[in-house]
Amino acid sequence: MNRHPLQSRGAGQAERRLPDEAVVRYCNTLAVRSAAFRRVIGEEQLAGRLSRVAAAATTAFLDDLRATVMVMALKHGRQLLDAEPVPLTIDPTESGMPTFKDFWQLHEDHAQAQVRLTELPDHAALVQQALEALYKGRRPAREQILWLQRAYMERLAATPVIADFRVGTPVALTEGRGDHPFAVSWTSIVRSLNLFECTTLQFIERGGWHVSGGTEKLYTLVQSLEGGRHNPAEMLGLCNDVAWIVPQAIERVVIGPYHHEWTENDSLVKRAFAAAPDDAWMLRCSIERVAATRPAARSTWDKLLGHEPMEIGPVIRSVAMLVPLPIKQQLGDADEDNNPATVYGLSSAGDLIQ
Repeated sequence: MNRHPLQSRGAGQAERRLPDEAVVRYCNTLAVRSAAFRRVIGEEQLAGRLSRVAAAATTAFLDDLRATVMVMALKHGRQLLDAEPVPLTIDPTESGMPTFKDFWQLHEDHAQAQVRLTELPDHAALVQQALEALYKGRRPAREQILWLQRAYMERLAATPVIADFRVGTPVALTEGRGDHPFAVSWTSIVRSLNLFECTTLQFIERGGWHVSGGTEKLYTLVQSLEGGRHNPAEMLGLCNDVAWIVPQAIERVVIGPYHHEWTENDSLVKRAFAAAPDDAWMLRCSIERVAATRPAARSTWDKLLGHEPMEIGPVIRSVAMLVPLPIKQQLGDADEDNNPATVYGLSSAGDLIQ
C-alpha cells in the first residue's frame, strides 16, 4: 500500500474533522457500502481468489464494521443537539475511514454502556416526561437528548465494536481424528493506516497435539503475527516455530482505502469520479495469498523439537473494487491507475455488476 507523500516525510497521521451535518450521512453511506462489499467478497471466493473459510471470516468482519459505524452515526447524531462534544475525524490521506481514535472512544463507551443504561430513564418514562413538557408549553429538549442517549447506549451495548484485536475459534476443515486441517482467523485495525485487516491461517494439526489442548500456544502465535508487521510469507514462515502446527496457507484481506468527497483525491481518482459527479466513491480491498509448497529439509534441532518446516511459495496479490456503475463503465477491469483489478459496479437499484 503506497503511503501518502506527507506521511513519508514524517508529517504524522493525518486526520480531518467532518462538519457536524455530514457525520450521520457519512456513517450511513459507509454502512450501506460495507454491506454491499460482502457480496464482492462472495464473488471473489467464487472466482477462487479467496478460500471459503477466509471469505466467511471477512464477511463477518464487514458485518461488525457495518454495525460499528451505524452506532457511530447514532453517537455523533447527538452533536446536532449539542450532546456529543467530540467530533468525528476521518483519515483523508490513507484510508478514508474514521481514525482509530474514534473507534477506540466508541470501544471505551461500549465498556460503560451497561452501567450508563441503569442511570437513564427508560423510554416509557421519557415519553411521559416529554408529554408533560409539551403540556406546559416547553420544548422537550432534555427528553430528546436522553432519548437519543438511551437509544445510543442500548445499540452500543449490543454491538461488537471492532476497535480491538480479535482471534476467532479454530475451525476444523475436515471431520475425523488424527492429522487434519484447521483454520483460524483474526481481525484488527492497522492503526497507523486506519485500514481493516482480516487474516486466516490454514494449518495441519500434527500427531498427539490437539487444538483443544494447545489453543493458548496457537493464540500466542497469532498475537505475534497481528498488526500488519509481517507480510503473509513471513507469517507462514514464523508458524514453523510451533511444533504441532504444519502451516499450509495464509490469506490476508485488507479493507480500504475508501475514496470519497472528504478524502485527498489525486488527479487519477478525480478523473474517475467525473463519471459519477453526484455519487462518487471507491471502496477497495487487497487480497494476499501464500501457500506452503513442500516440506523443507529438517535440521537436527528441528527433529529434536518436533518442527516440520515448510517451503513457502510466492505471494499472490489481487485487488477488488466496488464503485458506482458509471465509474465501473469508465474503469473497466483496472483501477484508476490502470493497474489490473476486479472492478464491481453498484447500480442505483443495488445490483452488483462485474
